Amino acid sequence: MGWRGYWRFAVGLAGGLGTLLYLSVLLVDPYGTVWFSPPLARAPVDSNQRFSYPAIARDPGYDSVVIGTSTTRMLHPDLLEEAFGGNFANLSLNSGTAYEQRMLMDLFAEHHADIETVVVGIDTIWCQRQDDYARFTPRPFPPWMYDEDRWNDLLHLFDLRALEQTGKQIGWLLGIRDSAFDRDGFRAFLPGPSEYDLERARGHIYGAGPRRPHDPVEPAAQVPEAERRAWVYATHDDLAAMLGALPAATVKILMLVPYHHRAQPPPGSQAELEWRECRRRLVAIAEGFDNAHVVDFMFHSDIAMRDENYWDMLHYGASVADRLPGWLAEAVRDRADRPGIFRYLGPGGTR
Repeated sequence: MGWRGYWRFAVGLAGGLGTLLYLSVLLVDPYGTVWFSPPLARAPVDSNQRFSYPAIARDPGYDSVVIGTSTTRMLHPDLLEEAFGGNFANLSLNSGTAYEQRMLMDLFAEHHADIETVVVGIDTIWCQRQDDYARFTPRPFPPWMYDEDRWNDLLHLFDLRALEQTGKQIGWLLGIRDSAFDRDGFRAFLPGPSEYDLERARGHIYGAGPRRPHDPVEPAAQVPEAERRAWVYATHDDLAAMLGALPAATVKILMLVPYHHRAQPPPGSQAELEWRECRRRLVAIAEGFDNAHVVDFMFHSDIAMRDENYWDMLHYGASVADRLPGWLAEAVRDRADRPGIFRYLGPGGTR
C-alpha cells in the first residue's frame, strides 16, 4: 500500500468511526432531544442541570414544577404532590440566573397546556438592586436545547460532551451506573443526617465572626420613598414574564426561601431596605396575575434562628425541606400568616 492508499484508509477509518460514534449518540439520545430515536427509559445523566432538565421540562407526565436555585433543590416532588396534588418536577438550577430560570419555565409552559402549580424560589437572585445582570454563569448553557428547532440539536450532538453522556446513558440503561438526578429532576445534594456536624455547620455560617444575629445598624438607613420607588430590580421583568406565560388557572407561588439569619441583611441597613422594597414589588407583580401568592420565609423566623436547621447560611436541611410543602399549602389555603414560620404577603396579606 502506497502513501496515497494509506491516507485513504486512515481517512476512511476515521470517517467511519466518527459516523459510527455519531449514530450511537443519535440512537441512545442522552439528552432526550432526538425525536426519531427509540423510546428508551432514559434518565438525566448530565450533572450540569442545564443539559439534563430540558427533557424533563418537555415531559407531558408532569403538570407542576419548582423553579429556583439550590435553595429550592431540597423540595421533594413527592411531598409537594401530597400537599398540592398533581405531578411535580423539581427543576431548580444550582446558581441559576433569572434568565436561565425563565428559559426553563418558558419551556415547561410551552409543552404543558394545563399546569396545576408552580413554585418559584425567591432568593438573592431575584432581589438584587441592579440595572442589569449576567444572563449566564461560568457553567455551560445550551440555548439550542431550549428552542423548538429540533434540527439544530443534531449538529450540537456531534461533540465530545454528547459522546460522554451517551456512555453514561448506556451505563444507566444497563443498570451499572447511577443517574445524575431522578427522572423528576430531584436529587438530595446535601449529606444525610448521620453526617451532620453542628459545629462544622456553624463554622460555615459564622466563620470567625460572633455566633449571634447581626447587630442593628445605627442610625438606621433612611431613603425617601420617591428614591426607593426609582430603584431598579432588573430581574423582575423576567419574573413577570415567567408568570405571564402560565395559564390563569395555575396556582403560582413566589416563595421567599428561609435563609439563615446571618445571611439576611442587618436590621436598619440599606440592604434591609432593598429587601423590603423587593418584597413590595413581588406582591405588586403577583397582583397582576390570577391565583398568585407570595409566601415569605425570609425573616428572623423560628426556622432561620436555629443553627441546627442549616448546613450553611443558605441551605436548610431535610428537616426543614420536608415541612415546607405543607407550610406552603397552608399559606395558599388560608392566606394568613403562621407566626414564627411564614408570612403570607399577598395579594391581600400582611406586608
